[in-house]
Amino acid sequence: MITAYMIIAALSILTAAAIKIATTEYNFAKRYFLTTKAFYLAEAGTDATAYLLASKVANYETEPVGANDEWSDLCDSTSDFLSTGFNLDTVCVSLDLDHAGNDPTKRERHYQIYATATDPDTGIETTVNQVVIRRKAYTFQHAIFYAGDLELLPGKDMTLSGKVHSNTDIYIGTHATLTIDTDTFYTAGNVYNMRKDSSESMNGNVRIKIEGSSSYASMTEGGDSEPLDSRRSDWATESQIRWNGTVKSNVHGVTAQAVPEPQSTAPDGFYANNAVVKVINDTAYESGIELVEGTDIPYGTVGTSTAFYNQREEKYVNMTDIDVEKLAGWCNVDGEGNEVPPEGDYSTVVGKAQLYSNHLPSNGLLYATRNDTPVDQQPGIRLFNGAEIHTSEGLTIVSNSPAYIQGDYNNVNKKSASIFADAVNIVSSDWDDALSTGNKGDRKASATTVNAAFIAGVNETTGNKYSGGLENYPRLHEDWSGITLTIRGAFVSMWDSQIATGSWDMDNYNAPDRNWDWDMDFAVLDNLPSYTPYAVEIDRRASWQGDLGESSYIEEGEYST
Repeated sequence: MITAYMIIAALSILTAAAIKIATTEYNFAKRYFLTTKAFYLAEAGTDATAYLLASKVANYETEPVGANDEWSDLCDSTSDFLSTGFNLDTVCVSLDLDHAGNDPTKRERHYQIYATATDPDTGIETTVNQVVIRRKAYTFQHAIFYAGDLELLPGKDMTLSGKVHSNTDIYIGTHATLTIDTDTFYTAGNVYNMRKDSSESMNGNVRIKIEGSSSYASMTEGGDSEPLDSRRSDWATESQIRWNGTVKSNVHGVTAQAVPEPQSTAPDGFYANNAVVKVINDTAYESGIELVEGTDIPYGTVGTSTAFYNQREEKYVNMTDIDVEKLAGWCNVDGEGNEVPPEGDYSTVVGKAQLYSNHLPSNGLLYATRNDTPVDQQPGIRLFNGAEIHTSEGLTIVSNSPAYIQGDYNNVNKKSASIFADAVNIVSSDWDDALSTGNKGDRKASATTVNAAFIAGVNETTGNKYSGGLENYPRLHEDWSGITLTIRGAFVSMWDSQIATGSWDMDNYNAPDRNWDWDMDFAVLDNLPSYTPYAVEIDRRASWQGDLGESSYIEEGEYST
C-alpha cells in the first residue's frame, strides 16, 4: 500500500508537471500564433496604406505641406480585411518634399508608413514599418496608357511611337504590319501575341523597337515555333534579350499605377469644381455668371441639336453643340463688319472678326455636361470650328458625357489640348446629321487632323465580343476607306464607358488609314495640356519590424539605398 501511494504521488507530480509543460507550450504556441497573425496584419496594413496613398494622390488630394508632416487623414484604425478581432493603427509621415528623381519627367516623394496590429484580449501587438517612394508621372507622357486590358489588333499597317503602359494584360497582333516605335512597352500583367476574344490566328508581323538602337525585332522571328510572349517558358529572359529591355511585364517587376476615378469627371467632381467656364445643357457660364449670346458671346456659340443618330449606340444624341471659335469671340461678319447670326443672310458674309471678348477659360479648363437628356436618347458634347484654339493657355475640355469632334481640331497654330469624356467620337467636316440614319456608304468622310490627348472610357472585350481595341479608341461613324485620319496626342483609358456602352461593330463605318502618333511636344512638361492627370506608382524601398522610431532610420540622402 505504501508503495502504491508512493507511485500515485509520483504519477501526480509527473501529471502536474506534464500539465504545466502542456499549458506553457499551449500559451507559447498561442502567443506565437497571435504574434505571427499580428505581423501579417500589420504588414497588410502598410501595403493597404501605400495603395491608398497612391489612389489619393492620383485623385488630387492634397499631400502634407512639410517634409516631416503626418498625413493624418490617410489612415484610420479600421480596415476592411480586419475580420479577426484585431485592432490596426496606421501612420504615414512624409520624409521629404516633392522632387525630381532619376527620371526628370517624374516627381518623387518618400513616405514612412507604420502599422501596429493589436490583439485587445492579450495585448499582443506587432509594428511593421515601410519606407516607400511615391512616384507620379503625367499620363500624357505615354502614347498609350490603359488602366485595364490593352488590345491592339489593327487590320491595316500601323505605326505607333511613345511609351505604352497597361495595368493589366496586353493583347497585340495584326493581319498586316504593326510597328511599335518605343523604348517602353510595359504591362503590370502579361503580354499575349493573340486575340482576347477568339483563337483566330493573327498572321501579321508585330515589330517592336530594340531599346538603345534603331532596329526592331518581331514577336515571331525565324526559328520561333511560337510567338515570344508571356505563354512561353523562356519569356522572362528571352524577352529581355530580344528587345533589350523595351518590353517588360509583371515578371520583370512592372506594377500597376493608380489613376483618377470616373467620379473626377462628374458634375460635382474635381474638374467641374476647378473649371472657370462651364457649359450646362445649352448655356455657357463663366465664374458662375451666364454668358448671354449677342451680348457676351456671338449668336450660336452654344446650342442643342437632336438629329445625330449614333448607330453604334442605336440612339439619337441629345447634343450640346459648342462652337470653339465663337467662344473665343470670333464670328461671321458682313461687308460693314457687323455680325451675321446663324439665321442671318449668309450671302452677306465676307469673313470673320473677333467682335466679342474671348471667353475660352483663363485656366485652360472647360467643363460641359447635360442633365436634361430623355431616357430614349444619350447625352453628347460636340465641338466644331475648333481648327484653331484662340488662347495661349491651350484647352482641356472635360465632360461626363460622350464627346464628339467634328472636323479638324487644333491643327492651326497648334496649342496644348486634351479631351476627357465617357467616349471620344470623331466625324469629318463632311459629316451631315441628316445622313446619320442611312448606310455608311452615304456618309463619306474627308481627311481630318486632330491634335489632342484623350482620356476616355472603353468597352472591355467580353466573351467573343471584341471591344474594338486601341485602333478603334476614337469611335467612327463614316466611310473612311482610303481616307487618312491623323491624330497627334495620347490615348488614355482609365475606366469603362458608363453611357456609350454600345458594342463595337464594323458595320457602322469603314476604317481609315491611321496616321496616329504620340505628340512629341508632350515630352516638355510646359507643353502638357492644363490639368493633365498623374499616374501614381509606389516603389517599396525598405521594410522592417519594430517601433516607428525617428526619420533617422533613413538618413537624408540615403533613400536610394
